Amino acid sequence: MKKIINSLVAIVALCGTVNAQNNNALVVNGSNTELAAIYNQLHISNIIGKKYKVATVNAKTYGTWTKNKDYSTWILNVHSMSNCGVITYFDELILPIGSSVYAHSANGQQHTRHFGANENRQTKAFALPAIYDEDVIVEAQIPTEKVSEFSAIISEIGLTVDGWDSDNKTAKITAFGDADTCYINANCSIVPAIWSNPKRSVVQYTYTTGTDIGNCTGALVNNTAQDCKNYFLSAQHCAIEATDLELGQTIFYFNYEAPSCSNPTSSIGLMAQTVVGCSRVAASGGRHAMPPDGSDFRLLLLNTIPASYNVYYSGWNRNDAGTGINGNGVIIHHPLADIKKISFWDSYTTSGTSIGDFYVNCIQLSGRGGTVEPMSSGSPVFDVNQQIVGTISYGNTGCVKGNSSPFAAGGKMYYHWGNSSLADTLQLKHWLDPTNSGVMTLVGKNACGSSINEINPKRNTVVLFPNPASEAITIESSDELINTIKITDITGKILLQETANVYQYFASISHFPKGVYIVIVNNKKYLKFAK
Repeated sequence: MKKIINSLVAIVALCGTVNAQNNNALVVNGSNTELAAIYNQLHISNIIGKKYKVATVNAKTYGTWTKNKDYSTWILNVHSMSNCGVITYFDELILPIGSSVYAHSANGQQHTRHFGANENRQTKAFALPAIYDEDVIVEAQIPTEKVSEFSAIISEIGLTVDGWDSDNKTAKITAFGDADTCYINANCSIVPAIWSNPKRSVVQYTYTTGTDIGNCTGALVNNTAQDCKNYFLSAQHCAIEATDLELGQTIFYFNYEAPSCSNPTSSIGLMAQTVVGCSRVAASGGRHAMPPDGSDFRLLLLNTIPASYNVYYSGWNRNDAGTGINGNGVIIHHPLADIKKISFWDSYTTSGTSIGDFYVNCIQLSGRGGTVEPMSSGSPVFDVNQQIVGTISYGNTGCVKGNSSPFAAGGKMYYHWGNSSLADTLQLKHWLDPTNSGVMTLVGKNACGSSINEINPKRNTVVLFPNPASEAITIESSDELINTIKITDITGKILLQETANVYQYFASISHFPKGVYIVIVNNKKYLKFAK
């Protein structure tokens, strides 16, 4: 585990102090004292940041607009303490069909994916994932004839401290590399291939409750209707008091993982696959959801998941310990908000707290493995048949050494199912067995092609934004990887030609002269933009 710097100096160096307001910028004055306290608690708490009140922004009167015949672009500059993660929280965001919104750093090196109309399906609330820069630019592009339908209201901005490297004293993107060194990357070659499908169901997410910003893990789960409904299972102690508006601002990070055993030097490009927003379905109890009062589960329904994310809906086993759970298994999680890791266990028993929770003994694989950390909360515990048997609540942290027994604990699917209450909102039975089949186990399922929640099926599979552009453009594909990119002028002269293997590609065009340009993606899809 990396050393925590227990001083205010570290957080001041991280976030600095705002001394002057940029012209036309929305300034965020966060508290160094609060952020320092959060920073010093990262290894023992799920909280990674705070929401701060700002001057209320209404797009009709705040920000700048550029317009042409086809599109109008609303631009907002958010100025904060340098290198903190900046999350833009919308109290209300209404995007007409054909519109998009995204955020990027002022230097153009970081950017979210663009989000289209109706992606905040459950509520009008929304959020744009964190950008780590002193100045963050929010842009919304709207068909000019539909500008009157557009609405954006912002009264809070989030600042997170999960991007500071306490060893190198430098800012970085997210809490990358903070998990202990013994953890095994989910795609490492020593991990058996049987875990390649369940791994695709596990997702990291950032939530808010009041002024707190937290981080946890969860998994998409299958149901007996086999309809790919976006049910997401996690822990209730994550976002236990979140309002409907706050759930609409929850950010889910899919496929945040390394491609191999080696840890990449940066997480840039690894967190592009995001979904924002969900609604509550069921939970284990009231305010005190942990055993013995409950089994600490929460079931959410996520907004639309793009087909390109290639997700998996994991199966489950609702047998009790000792009756239908044999062999060993794994925990797949995001310890300390790091990239996806896998921990192995060799025994599963009821703990001494209550019949509602379990206890697993974690083991080392080839001298590596680890247990769980803060932000592993809500992670699925899989049995030998790749089915979820429980969800993580607590345990030993990191690479347990000495005489301590490495363990993890949480709530059992057996108890989540319906043993705590007959109310539908306090059990999984009604939601995960809508056909009333009575089965004790269910296998997992690949995505159904496109999400059943898809609202805008006519959305282009490849889009380019902003347009017109001055400094940079983003090219995003919703259904296939971008392998080749070529940019030419209208005479056919090639100005840029590169290969890639991404869903979202960022290109600097600051050196291009004014004019009209053609972008060719994968040698078959043509887009046009102006500068």
